[in-house]
Amino acid sequence: MKILVAILVSLTILISSSSYSQSSFKNKGKRESLVIVSQVKLFEIAEKTEAIGRLVSINPTTISSKINQEILKIHFNIGDNVKKNDILFTLDSKDILRNIEQISAEMKYEKQTINILEKKLSLRLSKVKRAKNLKNQNIITQDNLDNANILLLENQQQIAQRKYNIKKLKILLNQNKENLSFSKILSPINGNIVNIAAQVGTLTTKGKILASILSTKFKEIETDLRSDLASKVKIGSKVEIYNKQNKFTGRVRGIVNIENIRTGTRKIRISLDDVLPANLNVSGTRFSLHIPVGDIIPRLLIPKDALIPAANKKLVYIFDKGFARQKIIKSGVSVGNKIEILKGLKEGQLVVIKGNEILRPNQVIKIKKMKK
Repeated sequence: MKILVAILVSLTILISSSSYSQSSFKNKGKRESLVIVSQVKLFEIAEKTEAIGRLVSINPTTISSKINQEILKIHFNIGDNVKKNDILFTLDSKDILRNIEQISAEMKYEKQTINILEKKLSLRLSKVKRAKNLKNQNIITQDNLDNANILLLENQQQIAQRKYNIKKLKILLNQNKENLSFSKILSPINGNIVNIAAQVGTLTTKGKILASILSTKFKEIETDLRSDLASKVKIGSKVEIYNKQNKFTGRVRGIVNIENIRTGTRKIRISLDDVLPANLNVSGTRFSLHIPVGDIIPRLLIPKDALIPAANKKLVYIFDKGFARQKIIKSGVSVGNKIEILKGLKEGQLVVIKGNEILRPNQVIKIKKMKK
């Protein structure tokens, strides 16, 4: 009897241990997996095409002479960078300075002459006044009065002539002072000198082009796009611009309406929103472009990291009340690091973007808290 009781007790302990082990295994299987999620969002966005563009100057700035003078000094060489108001050329100014000195002397003489004539005018006025009184008294004849008036008018004419001379001299003086300022030819912009068409010692003439400068600021990116795509690009569309790890933005400024028959492309001109760093602000620098094509429409987007490769379908996991629910989706266009969802998801759902590689359908999951 004691042996039978011992056997029953042993069997009870064995069954209890087995049940405990199975229970522990089941609880272990229900352990939560930590995941990172992202919300399915609706964006107003257009389909994009990728292209390669190069930096080009809008137009070189030409530097020309505004006076006829000899070139005394050229301060920069081809390839040099210049800043706005840097002196590019120094022209001979000796003749201009002599003109200014001579005109100033003539103006001084004319002013002195006017002072004398105005004193003389005062005497003439008094003499005419006396002549009128004498005429009223019949002491002098009308001829005597007329002669006094004629001399007065001549005096007034001389003053008017001198004032006119001073006005002309002022115009000549200002013109020569302006020419003196033109003897120092300044750079109108910040840029790089790409051409110099002058030599020291030569006589330059008014309007002659002396140099060309490429602006460091007024540059655009030019690219060739297939004509069928170019026709769908909208003027003013925002363009994403990349160079290695650098990202910039720009706007479609213009689309050339002439097709290159050989390549079937049209040129797109993109203005920059950002100031490029010096190492990239060089004509010819290449950039990768993401250009919007077509109309801007609402698109449901998720990060590409949410996609799980499968045989002939695309899968994602969504977070649903603590469980990983597998969803088959239909994707659309690619938008940077996101992809459009045409079918299978709804706005506001949470898709797993990290930790989804090892998930199983209906597995218990927990959202990992991210540090701010």
